[in-house]
Amino acid sequence: MVNITERKQAEIERSQLLERERENNRAKDEFLATVSHELRTPLTNMRMAIQMLQIATQPHLCERYLKILQTECKREIELINDLLDLQRLETEVEFEEVLLQKWFPSIVTPFIERFAERQQTFQLIIAPDIPALMSDTKYLSRIVSELLNNACKYTPPGGKIAVTVCPIALKRQCDEVPSVELTVQNSGIEISPLEFDRIFDKFYRIASDDPWRQGGTGLGLALVAKLVKLLGGTIRVESQANEVSFIITFDLITLTSTIAPPTL
Repeated sequence: MVNITERKQAEIERSQLLERERENNRAKDEFLATVSHELRTPLTNMRMAIQMLQIATQPHLCERYLKILQTECKREIELINDLLDLQRLETEVEFEEVLLQKWFPSIVTPFIERFAERQQTFQLIIAPDIPALMSDTKYLSRIVSELLNNACKYTPPGGKIAVTVCPIALKRQCDEVPSVELTVQNSGIEISPLEFDRIFDKFYRIASDDPWRQGGTGLGLALVAKLVKLLGGTIRVESQANEVSFIITFDLITLTSTIAPPTL
């Protein structure tokens, strides 16, 4: 009798490795096919607009096709930039202490004018007792900006956008870990729970109204999810009663001093 346990285990491991390689190859093929389609669509529209510009004689038609050309060109650039951002994220994060009460207003201020132009109500609520967060400010800024851009895009005139930052205690095994919860909420849209698992997938777009007709690359939320994970946090989406909330949680360090939040 010969003991073949090790040989059988090696065959199983080899089979599992081959299956993982096949899955990775399928995922790469699907990704490349999707990227090719997404890149080709704006180029097709640009070519059409160029051809129509060559034969158009009336000024209003020229202006119309020129606008299409500019819009699709911008869409192509945004898509390429988002793809590059997804692929070149650094694995090394430069952590530093971030006092959210002081840092947050500087990030949301550039959006205030845009919200006002679109007749959107904005509210920033920061708890006064949040200790410092260890994070990378460049990545944290990108996360917040992407979520605010997303909220602005889907909130109709008269709608509300709110950012809330508050401390919480997360239960992990027998301990409670001090954490911070960052919520970006907007009205005017509702997402089905069936889409929650896919909303952070690359190129996935929610089938909903876009009141400002901005379009999108379908990469913004995928980038947000990747950055949140890189910073050691978690993100989830909740939706009900014509509202959507993106909720991010980060662990906190404990400091004795806090800064009162400025008023916007």
